[in-house]
Amino acid sequence: MFEEEEHKDPIVSDDLSQSKGNKNSFGISVFMERIHSINGLHFLSAISQIFLGTSVVALSLLNSIEPLWLATIMTVFGSITTMLGLYLMYRTIVHAGTFDTLLHKAIKRVVSSQN
Repeated sequence: MFEEEEHKDPIVSDDLSQSKGNKNSFGISVFMERIHSINGLHFLSAISQIFLGTSVVALSLLNSIEPLWLATIMTVFGSITTMLGLYLMYRTIVHAGTFDTLLHKAIKRVVSSQN
């Protein structure tokens, strides 16, 4: 329905060419670029949840927690915390740039319809 045109503005053109180049490339640089564009508090809380959850599970499995029933409960809560941390990290990384791309497409459509 709408055709996206090549813009003559160097700022918009550079952003478009960089995003087209990053779609096909994989690696640590793309991962680090995504991390810098996301909310740092969400990412930090996800990492701490994963670390604390696995620590509790490891302590329970090493019999550091003495009553067996308490170790079992701590293992369950540690596993749930680790899963929630992994899910939060996944959601934070995957949905980092979706609003920006939708916003850029909407702006392009408005500018092209005004011309």
